[in-house]
Amino acid sequence: MSEQILAFDYTEAGSGPAILFLPGSFGTGAGWKAVLGHLGDGYRTVTTSLLGYGSTPDTRPDGNATMAQQVDLIDRIIDRIGTSPHVVGHSYGGLSALVHALTGQRRPRSLLLVEANPLGLLRSAGDLAHYAMFEAMTRPYFADYARGDAEAPRHVIDFYGGLGTFDSMPPKVRSYVVATAAVNVRDWSSGTPFEPSRETLQSIAIPTTVVRGADGHPAMRRIAELLHDAIPAARLVTIDGGSHFLPSSHAAEIAAVIRQHVDGVPTT
Repeated sequence: MSEQILAFDYTEAGSGPAILFLPGSFGTGAGWKAVLGHLGDGYRTVTTSLLGYGSTPDTRPDGNATMAQQVDLIDRIIDRIGTSPHVVGHSYGGLSALVHALTGQRRPRSLLLVEANPLGLLRSAGDLAHYAMFEAMTRPYFADYARGDAEAPRHVIDFYGGLGTFDSMPPKVRSYVVATAAVNVRDWSSGTPFEPSRETLQSIAIPTTVVRGADGHPAMRRIAELLHDAIPAARLVTIDGGSHFLPSSHAAEIAAVIRQHVDGVPTT
């Protein structure tokens, strides 16, 4: 499995505490550009792309039902960094960061989860009403994708950002979303079976900040609450006026949260 990963996107800048930025589905490391522009000096920042995005190859077969390959990729990136980084993940990148913190070989220094989407947490917590909201979106999404509808990802984008979000995207961004639909379907198939129990999340013994948008989807706001309640001493931050795509819509606010989070973790 791991031998198949020959390369991955990797861009590094600055010096100071190392921060690894993991983008969400349909995204690359460039999605953090606005946040990095507000972050300021004093940090060693590393951006990348997850499996199947940018120049990072996808090693997952269709129908893959684990996060193992994604976790392996993050381990390899941390190996290249050469030290334990603070890991910042958005959406599926936040899910990947969470799974890696629980199962990876390379321990992160801390976690900052921005609109992370471990939807299986709703099932393990018995919140089937919010979980059903995801099911109501993914059923038509997968059906439209299977019949070849190029704009099937509209279901996902509008679910997270609100009706009309897909149409409001710049043409270049929308085209990339359409082009990577198959990768996103693998993201769903690998991430959905992850159903961590409260006890599992309580084993996370590193500083953690959970970030959500005040105007985000109700199911996503609930996931943030569950993560905050389960992870010991986790901090919950709600961005006023924000929805799901906070790294682009509220870059300055996210950068401020990152500075406060990283600067607040004691050096060792």
